[in-house]
Amino acid sequence: MIITTKKSDKEILDSVKDAKTVFLVNCLDCAKSCGTGDDKAVAAVTALLEANGKTVLGSKGIDSVCDERLSKRDLLKDENFAEADAILILACGSGVQSVESISQKNVVPALDSGFPGVTERIGVYKKFCGVCGGECILALTGTICPKTRCPKGLVNGPCGGFANGKCETDPNKDCAWVLIYEKLKKNGKLERFLNQYIEPKK
Repeated sequence: MIITTKKSDKEILDSVKDAKTVFLVNCLDCAKSCGTGDDKAVAAVTALLEANGKTVLGSKGIDSVCDERLSKRDLLKDENFAEADAILILACGSGVQSVESISQKNVVPALDSGFPGVTERIGVYKKFCGVCGGECILALTGTICPKTRCPKGLVNGPCGGFANGKCETDPNKDCAWVLIYEKLKKNGKLERFLNQYIEPKK
């Protein structure tokens, strides 16, 4: 899931300052799960805009705004979407660009995209994936990503600062490399791992 956070009120208002009418598009997938694209978030942004002299013509929730097919299907026949001076998107950057690519409208983001995260509970997310593409090493490290879970991003660890299985940057945080070591040992993959070198990330 892409973790998103709401932009400041000032940034949102500045982005639509030249528009008299605004239409909202919200993501019913990741952003909704983060609480940044649900009905409550839409209502809050609508109230912000209206309190600052904007007319909100309507809103449309789309299952995955980043899917151009869904954006095209759900938006292009909507009269309020067509009439609005600006389209404010409550979705990640991919969702913003999806809507921009299927229309000639003034499309602006209401959210900041953070990272692909694991949800512990609403509002508490863990950055466990660095989106390394072809350089992913999860298969080698027992599915624990050292690039994101080690504060130093070490791909050949641990560093010399860990103590009692904890990270030197935060004594309450488990050292990613101790977790990797224990996981590989438990699964009988430790010997192979200890005899190989992982190239640094580009």
